[in-house]
Amino acid sequence: MIGLKTSRGWLTLAPGTITMDISSPLFSTDTVPGTISYPFGLPMEGNLVPLNFPHLRADQGEQIAPEPVEFYIDQQLRWVGSLLYLDCDEDKGLFSYNFVADAADLQARIEGVTLPSLDLGRVALVLVPNAADYALPCVRNAAFYGAKLAGASPILNYYAAGAYDRSPGGHRSAVVPFLRLLPLLARVMGALGYALSGPWLAEPEAQAAVLYSDRAVENADGTLPADFAVNRHVPNIGVGDLLLALQKFFGLAYRFHPVRREMAVYALRDLIADEAYVARTGGPARTTAVTATGFALEMALEDADDLNKTLDTSWATLRVGAGQQALRTEAGTLHVVREVDPHDAGLREWLLPAVAAKGASPAYELGDDSRCGLRLLFDRGLQADKFGQRYPLATSGNEDFDGFAVGTSTLHWDGPDGLYETWHRGWLGFLDRASTREATMDFHVADLLTLDPGRKELVNHRKYLWEKVSLRLNTTGRYLETADFTYRFTRL
Repeated sequence: MIGLKTSRGWLTLAPGTITMDISSPLFSTDTVPGTISYPFGLPMEGNLVPLNFPHLRADQGEQIAPEPVEFYIDQQLRWVGSLLYLDCDEDKGLFSYNFVADAADLQARIEGVTLPSLDLGRVALVLVPNAADYALPCVRNAAFYGAKLAGASPILNYYAAGAYDRSPGGHRSAVVPFLRLLPLLARVMGALGYALSGPWLAEPEAQAAVLYSDRAVENADGTLPADFAVNRHVPNIGVGDLLLALQKFFGLAYRFHPVRREMAVYALRDLIADEAYVARTGGPARTTAVTATGFALEMALEDADDLNKTLDTSWATLRVGAGQQALRTEAGTLHVVREVDPHDAGLREWLLPAVAAKGASPAYELGDDSRCGLRLLFDRGLQADKFGQRYPLATSGNEDFDGFAVGTSTLHWDGPDGLYETWHRGWLGFLDRASTREATMDFHVADLLTLDPGRKELVNHRKYLWEKVSLRLNTTGRYLETADFTYRFTRL
């Protein structure tokens, strides 16, 4: 027996069944699927107050927001999610709704929501290389101010002799904070009412990741503020676009707690390597063949960066196997160059990221809105230049100027430390060889309460990951005995 409860009380359910699909968040690259029901009816009688008269509000032109709801099965809370209003049939006396939970609930909440539209708080501006929320790496961008500020330094966040210098050699150096990925992701999810957790957050390379910004943090008169709004230094993309781009860039999985709004982040390579399993029994299956079509991996390049016209960009693509399945992410990185410090010629040669694109600033009539995409770098902290002087290094690689290791991964697809080898090989190899098994399996309420998309299931002496579970819940009875499973299998 099931029950639905809103903040205004329990809902009256019509006799019958609610059919639901529980989709694993592991397999889709264009969306983060979750739990969603097929449309079902709720009697108008008894539900007008708990649902706050949705038909009357819709008749007045109001867009009906998702209705937070608790979903109980046999008096146990199974999901915290939302009801999505579809329509009202007054002749039948029924409202029509979908129920969504976990990732599907989040999708309903973030439709059309962009990063700059969120209140992400403010942080103090301190000119140090190791601030908690942002890095201030040296970056070469001679085009940042363009003709708006003649004689500006081509180096952003110029650093020498253990300190930042806003006027090296009398040339204005812009201060541009690069937000740290994990604190930013926590702020974004927190603004949506979600906590952030998961083992990927403890990965050193995840903790080192920062977002390129093309916006200087300065007042209209060019002076520095005491603090700044975080949402002024993020790319102008949707929340969903951010999550999907990171998922495909780093090979991630997002898993959602069923009864509290919490998103956990995992590396797909670790899930596929985990040998733990639960045994399940069922009936005859329909299976498919292995295709092994391979992958074509592609990351995005910075649109306005003129360096893309002259420097090699082959690191942004990689063909794996037959290369027939496109895996494109809107995330990317920047060029990294070795060159002489223009303000210390002959005394300093260094490694630093480079871009040639107009920047943004409230000063110098430059235009205040960021135009950059989601471009990631690793903050490698203070590292030595050619002559041993230390400076804040951000790079797409894992080596300093002299080739010494300062990290374990790079942000290029190819290479022994590239994104494919370090994050994607295990999972994409699994997908490329995976067959599909569809079968009706023994399944009870107790199984539903412990269903885990990241845990393998042992069926007929073989281990599978489930891709989708379809079940029918009776609104009046107590029985749940079977569910339809779609599995993915491969010999690893």
